[in-house]
Amino acid sequence: MFNEWYAKDMSRKMRSTLRLKSKQGYAIGTPPMGYTHDPEDPKHWIVDEEGAAVVRRIYAMRLNGTSITNIAQLLKRDKVLIPSVYAVRKGLRKTAPQHLRGEYLWDTSMVRKILMNPLYVGDVVNFRTYSKSYKLKTRYDNPAENWEISRNVHEPVIPRDQWETVQKTFGGTKMRAPKHTEKSIFAGLLKCSDCGANLNYKYTHDNPDNQYFSCRNKRAGNGLCGKTHHIRVDVLNQLVLQNLREMISFARLYEDEFVKIVVDEHYRQVQLQQRRNQLEYQAALSRDKELDLLYEKLYEEKILGNLTEERFRKLSEKYEDEQAELGQKLKHLRQVVEEEQEHELNADGFLQLVRRYTAPTELTGELLRAFIDKIVVYHKEQIQGETVQRVDIYYKMIGHVELPHMTKNEKDAYLEAFGRKNGKSA
Repeated sequence: MFNEWYAKDMSRKMRSTLRLKSKQGYAIGTPPMGYTHDPEDPKHWIVDEEGAAVVRRIYAMRLNGTSITNIAQLLKRDKVLIPSVYAVRKGLRKTAPQHLRGEYLWDTSMVRKILMNPLYVGDVVNFRTYSKSYKLKTRYDNPAENWEISRNVHEPVIPRDQWETVQKTFGGTKMRAPKHTEKSIFAGLLKCSDCGANLNYKYTHDNPDNQYFSCRNKRAGNGLCGKTHHIRVDVLNQLVLQNLREMISFARLYEDEFVKIVVDEHYRQVQLQQRRNQLEYQAALSRDKELDLLYEKLYEEKILGNLTEERFRKLSEKYEDEQAELGQKLKHLRQVVEEEQEHELNADGFLQLVRRYTAPTELTGELLRAFIDKIVVYHKEQIQGETVQRVDIYYKMIGHVELPHMTKNEKDAYLEAFGRKNGKSA
């Protein structure tokens, strides 16, 4: 009790201190790329010319009509450090997030963040997000009227008129996370089948009803995933609801048979997935080693004068992109293997959960959190002229289970074959 009171009191005092600093016009947090702490007054920021040169280049490219994706690709090509790694090198932070893609691989979110940051015109905007409790790490968007805004606090890196012009380039049709509605009930559940990343919730600005999910890595343009794995929310909702209704109905009607199916399917899926993962892992590992050899040969050709600098750059970038995607795939496959080893089958526990529900008529966040562990979405493909998209639903306690599709007569015959019924009618 005392420890909780102490933590709460410390949190209150820290918020008060931050609020006071903000009212005095001080920026709170780590300086962004282009700024550093003033040696004479650590609360004040001064321009860091090395980082500022990168920021000015980004703005100049945007003003010249370069797309955000192309800006990220050009920065990567020229081996410009990404902001988090740059901050570590400058001593502004102790550690950087682990970027498997490397210290030079920019993505669109990094570029967009720099282009939309008002700090670069000398303004300080604090408290754009807030936490509901000191116990929670989740940050929430703060209404604009609650922001603390101080104008012309430090030296600008970008002239205000240029910054405002850049903001106008973000007009028109945008893809963004819906802010006018509640967060999607599927948020955090959808995974990319190729790289393992979360699928992000988006909608078309001109048509808010066009809501969908797509792979975060593909949209970021970081080279870690080559496909969108795009799926519409209405399609997903219909598919998951139908599967959940079938799962609950079958489990309630045929408990004994359901347990046998789950156990048999679990071990079949484990063996199949282990073989598949092993083959994919070995293929990815072999290709990774092959790319290392290709890069060495490429470098030798350049040294011998058989390859121009421009050709060398293009080919090396191509190999680096493929290796980054392979690295993410290898990481994802290792995670899948670890999850399979940690997963414990609990069919009886799932049946206890099922007994609390009848077949649902609509999906809710509560229902999904109770039953669903994750939903793996594959990219659409053409099979015999038809567009097909595979979606695997993994339930809590039992994993991914394929139920038999049977008519009523087939279900009765299926029960008779086992020689036992649960005293329930279909």
